[in-house]
Amino acid sequence: MKRLKILVVLCSLFLLNQLFASDHKYEHEYEEHNSTHIYKNLDYLQLSSQQTEEIKNILIKYRKKYAHYAQKRAKKESTLKELFKKDSFDEKEYEEALEEIIEDEIELETKMLKKIHSVLTPKQREKFSYYLKEWRVE
Repeated sequence: MKRLKILVVLCSLFLLNQLFASDHKYEHEYEEHNSTHIYKNLDYLQLSSQQTEEIKNILIKYRKKYAHYAQKRAKKESTLKELFKKDSFDEKEYEEALEEIIEDEIELETKMLKKIHSVLTPKQREKFSYYLKEWRVE
């Protein structure tokens, strides 16, 4: 179960990174052509313009939170490496550091999905649920 949660969070991080890996050129292109990566991925939901804007704002907000999380994770990964280099392996300390990383991932993803959930209609939620796997890296 823990592995599944880790996979879900890591996949979501990867996909969100891809969604926001753009520059002003592409943002300007959206204004002219109404077609950025994020909107193409959610076209199947047939979002209203208000829903589109709300989800865009949610993802922008969480992009910043994920950036902060990535910095924290990098520090924790460094700690994990140092723990492994020691002469004796402290299983409990390693596990605690790893669990902190995973808990942060799960918390971020859950909060983001909760906000997206609140924007969607019941029918859109059902459609979105079928594509949760696309928010993960395989």
